[in-house]
Amino acid sequence: MLEQYLDALLFELQGADEFLMAMPAEARAEWGGLPGDVRLRLTGRADQWLQKDVPPLSASSFISFSRAGVAADYEANRHVRRTMLRDLVLGSCVAPDGRYDLKLADVVWAICEESSWLLPRNNPITVGRKGLPLPDPYSHRVDVAVAETAADLALAAQMVTSRLDAVSPQLFERIEREIDRRVTRPFLSLNDMAWMCGPKSEALRCLAGCALAILTFERNDRQRWQCMRKAWTLFDRLLSAMPGDGSVPGGLDDWSAAVEPVMDMVMMVLSVSRGRVDVRREKQIQLLCHFPVFCHVAPNWFLNPGRHSMRPALDPLLLFRIGDYIGDSALCDLGVFLRREVDAAPPQQDQWLLHKAADLFNAPIMEREPVRPPFRRQGFFNAAQMMVARDEEDAVHGLALAAHGGGNGVIGSHPDAGDFVLFCEGEPVLIDAGFLDDTMFHNLPLVGGKGQSLGASFGARDVTCRLEEDYAMLSMDLAAAYPPQAGVRAWQRSLIYERDAGVVQLMELFELTAPRDIEFSFLTPCRPELGPGWAQLGPVRLRWEKGLTGRCDPVPVPEGEARALWGDTLYRVSVAADEPLPHGKLTFSFNPLRTFG
Repeated sequence: MLEQYLDALLFELQGADEFLMAMPAEARAEWGGLPGDVRLRLTGRADQWLQKDVPPLSASSFISFSRAGVAADYEANRHVRRTMLRDLVLGSCVAPDGRYDLKLADVVWAICEESSWLLPRNNPITVGRKGLPLPDPYSHRVDVAVAETAADLALAAQMVTSRLDAVSPQLFERIEREIDRRVTRPFLSLNDMAWMCGPKSEALRCLAGCALAILTFERNDRQRWQCMRKAWTLFDRLLSAMPGDGSVPGGLDDWSAAVEPVMDMVMMVLSVSRGRVDVRREKQIQLLCHFPVFCHVAPNWFLNPGRHSMRPALDPLLLFRIGDYIGDSALCDLGVFLRREVDAAPPQQDQWLLHKAADLFNAPIMEREPVRPPFRRQGFFNAAQMMVARDEEDAVHGLALAAHGGGNGVIGSHPDAGDFVLFCEGEPVLIDAGFLDDTMFHNLPLVGGKGQSLGASFGARDVTCRLEEDYAMLSMDLAAAYPPQAGVRAWQRSLIYERDAGVVQLMELFELTAPRDIEFSFLTPCRPELGPGWAQLGPVRLRWEKGLTGRCDPVPVPEGEARALWGDTLYRVSVAADEPLPHGKLTFSFNPLRTFG
């Protein structure tokens, strides 16, 4: 998809001296323009390190890890070193008066002196003459920790070169040599992804960190182009392996890890080509960035299937940064809303220096932006088989429906193909609790007492979606989601949001191999009131046909995150057929109807 840009990149690739991804300390107007409390916080964080020594990475702590598999001291001290680097760099940008120069030099020198930047679990261990296992300082492999360290040193070199040179020009030269030895040469010498070790899920982050370091330091034009061509080709391959519609199989919990390095690569190429190679308009990249807005069903409630929370810990600053990069105002609005109106998770303290620096300048802008929580009127992600539909764009009025087909073989999935959630006036009515595994705790049918099965061969088939002005519909065959013992020959589930009537219809058309008990489950946080043929779920009334009988069972919520979100108790409304059925067509309706008294 992106290889078409290689020719343009060849002619527009700028040298290392012209590549800049962060505001240098010399930009006094910009750094001085940060709010006073922000500048005070940055200098306070830097000041705390002035009287502290750089923590050691001892041979004994690594030996303890290699023997017992516990790297607490080693990894903790390693993390402190990188936190010191980031804090001192930002402090030097805010207060470039030399107070941090020597301590910054100590940290940079110590990191360059480390035998290995690899995480202990990814580090090849060499055994010396006396049998003591230690890290291999000559390993030509890169993991996400190496990429992170290289990226942070590259940004430090871009932002505070003058402060490093004030101590000694050798500091910059030393960083340059270490990047060449630990990153550039392994990246060039090994084929495809052979230079990378560690989980494949970290490949994009590894690639982005390596590209940032190489573009900052590599001055040989031929090698610079070879590295960039390889990085861009691998980036294209990794992006092509992701769903083309921009959805993320792991849901919003994996979205940040995917989109951040993607946009890092995009913005690096934009910078190194002086804005002439710009892939931000590519449809997959646009949709990938927009994914959280699509999943935003109600204020701070998201469609996030599987073992995931409907209130994922999204970083508002990340949402705003990505939205600003891509020109997605709705994503920016979502970031502003979560930062201002919601008790959102604080920014990550272990962010790369690249992201910390960008977010510093975005935070004051976010404080001035009006709060406009975004909601899509309707949409469908084909690869993830996810649909959302509501009455109006960017409004919480009426019903909001979100549903998915999908398979039950994805890591972290539940047996929940065909599940859906329903909101009314921004409040949850039917939910996916996340911590409950069985089909019976999702808004799905049980057949002969059997729920769906986990595995790659189990899931929804023939999923179709229709998005019209007056209605939205998601339809699928769920027969393949159930085990053979359930005896499901065909099961067509259709969800229809009829906007003019303000009603959601659930239609179940099924054929079984023999008459079986049928039971439909509906999970709600609202304490239900049941009557003949109906159940009142907060502001929504659920109705069903004759021949079905409903009951309600409380579902205790365990302590922890789930209880903080849902309270002590959820409720499962089960609607069962009065007698075994061999086939049938049943309809359930949901419409807003408040009762009083």
